[in-house]
Amino acid sequence: MSLHCLRLAACLAALALTLSVSSSSVLLEEDIRSAAQRSERPAAASGTLMMESVPAMLPEPDPQPVLTQEDVDQALAEVMEDFTAAAVSVATVERGQLSQSGAWGWAVKDEREMTPDTKMRVASLSKVVVAMCAMAMEEEGLLDLDAPLSDYWGPGVRNPYSKGQPSARTLMTHTSSLRDLETTRGLSRLQSLLRSAYSWRSMEPGSWGYWYYSNFGVCVLGTTLELACNGLLEDYLQAHILQPLGVDASFFAETLAPEQLAALYTTGGVGRSIAEQIAQSTPTQIGQSASYFPGGFTASAVDMAKLAAVLANDGVYKTPIYSYVETASDEEQSLVRVVLRMMEPQYIQTRILSEASVEAMETPYFTVDPVTSTPFEQCLILRRQEDILGQDVLYYHTGSAYGVFTLMTYNPDTQNGVVVLTTGAPRSTDERGLYSLCASLSGKLYEKMDRGGPNQPAA
Repeated sequence: MSLHCLRLAACLAALALTLSVSSSSVLLEEDIRSAAQRSERPAAASGTLMMESVPAMLPEPDPQPVLTQEDVDQALAEVMEDFTAAAVSVATVERGQLSQSGAWGWAVKDEREMTPDTKMRVASLSKVVVAMCAMAMEEEGLLDLDAPLSDYWGPGVRNPYSKGQPSARTLMTHTSSLRDLETTRGLSRLQSLLRSAYSWRSMEPGSWGYWYYSNFGVCVLGTTLELACNGLLEDYLQAHILQPLGVDASFFAETLAPEQLAALYTTGGVGRSIAEQIAQSTPTQIGQSASYFPGGFTASAVDMAKLAAVLANDGVYKTPIYSYVETASDEEQSLVRVVLRMMEPQYIQTRILSEASVEAMETPYFTVDPVTSTPFEQCLILRRQEDILGQDVLYYHTGSAYGVFTLMTYNPDTQNGVVVLTTGAPRSTDERGLYSLCASLSGKLYEKMDRGGPNQPAA
């Protein structure tokens, strides 16, 4: 829905609430001041209701989102002329707030269309969610990013070949010194692996020269967070991040309504059906969730864009409030006058992470050269590249699993971002190492967002 439609809907809803009020002033949100003068009209006949509105919408302060729903729909249509997929969903962040969204294709082929709110497994974008939990726990004093893993797992968990020991920070930069083991779950199973000399490489943890992208490492990271907070990471995530954002998402797809989910398609069939997704049992003990952490988070494009907005806006989520209704009564003539005004947007701001935590996530540690694509800078889970998708800089993460290809990106300078989720698309990457369909759609939307300039409203 476009911002214009959202504002109009808010005004009409407010008007409906006010028609039954005979006197005094009614504000939809506190602390919103009038920025326009009332226009005066002649009094109506006794016993009648007179409506009065500001003749022109007030100018909005810079900067403001510029994307329209038509922009998103057009970008989707143009991109899908060159790509194939079962389904695509997208949501955007502008100036640090959720702006537009759109979708193309089928959540369930020939049965249910894809929407921006349809939820699907987001693959390795899940790692960003785990990283945000780690930063929140560090703020609370539950986790020390640099403490050896043995502080949480016990003294037997260590790399016998190194002087320094792995920590949450080295897990988040993929330099923990763990071997590339298969993802697994279960606390006793993980403890057994971490106590085995076979599981470790002969290297100093944190050494960038031994960087190796590790799904198993994120199994260990997420379980370390569970040990740190003495509970399920899912419960911590819900209470500290998702519920404050109004996000209905989960590491456990079986806890979500089936009609909210998309089937996961490959180019040759079904990667994972909805029935298979909801058939999994919900973990109840520390360590049972470990295999979900590298790529099992299930959310919509809109859900993920809210998380991207938090990062783009230095840890704060902004909800805009646009208008209010004021009423005044004339007791002598039994007249109720309703004045409807469009105001400069005000914001409800919800802090999810501190500015320092976001800055820490965005700090580059070293450059990784994948050989097959452009080098990138490794941050805490996040990656960073310059001069990419028409942007001076982007932080991002990609994801792939069961036919899903995903991309989350944001520019910390403009506070703009894009999240794209796809199923059933061919596996294809561009020269930057991004999945081609996701990158093409993101690039078009960034171009449209930039048309007003970094500090200019839409033309």
